[in-house]
Amino acid sequence: MEEVFKENSIVPLLGNEAIVLGALESGVGFVSTYPGTPASEIGNLFYKIKEIYRIYMEYSVNEIVALEAAAGAAYSGVRALAAMKHFGANVAMDALIPIAHTRPRAGLVIVIADDPGCHSSAQSEQDSRVFIENLNLLTLEPSDPSEAKEFTKLAFKISEKFQKAVIIRTTTRVVHQTAAVKVGEIPKSKTKGVFLKDLKRFNIAPDLVLSQKRELLALKKPLENYLNKTKLNPVIKGRLKNIGVIASGVGYLYCLESLKNLNISLAILKIDSFYPLPTEKIIRFLENKKKVLVIEEVIGLIEEKIRAEVQRNNFKTEIFGKNLMEPVDELNPERVIKALAKFLGKKIKI
Repeated sequence: MEEVFKENSIVPLLGNEAIVLGALESGVGFVSTYPGTPASEIGNLFYKIKEIYRIYMEYSVNEIVALEAAAGAAYSGVRALAAMKHFGANVAMDALIPIAHTRPRAGLVIVIADDPGCHSSAQSEQDSRVFIENLNLLTLEPSDPSEAKEFTKLAFKISEKFQKAVIIRTTTRVVHQTAAVKVGEIPKSKTKGVFLKDLKRFNIAPDLVLSQKRELLALKKPLENYLNKTKLNPVIKGRLKNIGVIASGVGYLYCLESLKNLNISLAILKIDSFYPLPTEKIIRFLENKKKVLVIEEVIGLIEEKIRAEVQRNNFKTEIFGKNLMEPVDELNPERVIKALAKFLGKKIKI
């Protein structure tokens, strides 16, 4: 069968499809999912190409089974990816928290897709970052398909380096936008592994789990130090020195578009890692700022952390965020440009 992705070609991909490509370039051998939008295209594409790239792929009976199956593969030395929507993560929670305490032998990446605005979620909105904080697992937030691919590759790399699962948190407008993505080398996947019993690595009995939790918490600083050596969490310079924006996910793209329309140049700290946040970069960014606007979907969780750093470091920086963009519904260019206009004291016509 003909390959879907040709090396060095540039192809238009949805964010979800770019995650598939990133996993393939990482040598993923096991993929499991339960179909749920906005994560559906991940399973759809893997199902279509599983024979071509000779990977194991399954539609599990539910999300907890999908996660446990992927974890089992990673425990046995096979790189694995599990994908689900936000309500699926709720179903998988009984397994997700214990798995966070274990140490996979191969990369384990978990994609959780939130749906701000309830486009395909009749139950309600949800910001999965709320419980992600309780997992203490590295969590990356791409803003476009190219980042979705690269962040997936990085997630596998970090998962194996630190022997922990890594989460990729997406939202609807990140994974359902299309952009040009370059195809890299796709190695042959390993699909068969061997499980070797190791109580300290995999057993979460009461006499072990507390020490495992201490080890998990102790990884926060090493993870932050590692991320500081990557291109993640960049600062984009602006002409106005004492005013800035901190933005994550698709909010970053809306911010760029809005500033262009307003013909204003502001410094922007782009947040790529929700956990751990780039604390040192945040402090340096805040040092000389009179005021900062935080743009994120849905709840102002990063905003809360920014306010805490302002207080801890005795800065005078005024923080804006959900007081200008209520924590309801998805962000869009109109909401962001209105918030920026209020933040900057400018009058605009939309």
